[in-house]
Amino acid sequence: MMAQDERIITAGSALSETVCALGDCHKIIATDKTSFFPVELQQLPMIGYRNGISAEGILSLKPTLVIAEKDYVEQAVLDQLSASGVRLVIVDRKLNFNDTKKFIAQIASALGREAEGKNLIAKNEAQLAEAKTMLQRVTSSPRVLCVYNRGTATISMAGSETFAEILNYAGASSAVPQATGYKPLNTEALIAVNPDYLLMVSTGYESLGGMDGVLKIPGVAQTTAGKKKQVVAIESLKLTNFGPRFGEAVKELVVLLHPELSAGK
Repeated sequence: MMAQDERIITAGSALSETVCALGDCHKIIATDKTSFFPVELQQLPMIGYRNGISAEGILSLKPTLVIAEKDYVEQAVLDQLSASGVRLVIVDRKLNFNDTKKFIAQIASALGREAEGKNLIAKNEAQLAEAKTMLQRVTSSPRVLCVYNRGTATISMAGSETFAEILNYAGASSAVPQATGYKPLNTEALIAVNPDYLLMVSTGYESLGGMDGVLKIPGVAQTTAGKKKQVVAIESLKLTNFGPRFGEAVKELVVLLHPELSAGK
C-alpha cells in the first residue's frame, strides 16, 4: 500500500499528537480515548482505553498501521494484530526530552517523514535553548508540588516518573523528591512539605472551579502556594505528553514559576 493510502490507528495521546505534528493527521482513522489533541481527533472513532482495547475492534476498521505505546495496549492484543499482518510500531516512551526525540524520530521513520521529524526535534531543541537562556536571568528556585486530579474525587500528588519530571527543565524542584509515581494527596504531608507552587493540569484545575476550588483542598490554604495563590496550570496534554509541544510547555512553565522574568520586562 502506498503511503498516501495509509490507514493509521494510534493508541496513546503523545503518539497521536506526534503523527499530527509530522503532517499525517488526516491518515488517522481511529484513536484511543486519551487522544483529544489536536481537536480534529475528537471526531474520529474511538478504540477504547488500555485493557478495553481489543484486536477485533481495531481490525474491524481495516488499518494498515497501528502505532501504540508500550504497555498501553495488552500484549495479547498486539500479538493478534501482528499475526493479522497489520504493521505495528510500538513506542517505549519515557518522560525525558532525550526519549521524546527518540520517539519522534521513530514515528517519523515509520511514516516516511524523516525530514519533518528532524525539523520537529530541532524546533523543540530551540525552544529548550530559549528556556535555558531565560533561566540564566532568574533568581528563584521554587519548590513545586505537582497535583493530578479529576474533580474532588481523586486528588493525587505526582512524584518522579510522572509529568513532574518537567520541573527539571524549568529551574524548579519537586516538593516531594522521594516520591515516585502518583500518591494520594495527604493533608498533613501537604502542609509539611509546604510547596511554593502547585502545578496542575488544566482540566483538573478547571474541574475544581479554578483558584477558589483549589484553595478548598484540605491543607492547601496553609501552604506558601495557597497563601500566595501560587497555583499554575498548563493545558493537560501539553504538560503531560512530553511530546511535540514539550519545548513550548517548558517555556510556558518557566514564565509561570519565575515571575521575576515578567517583572523585568
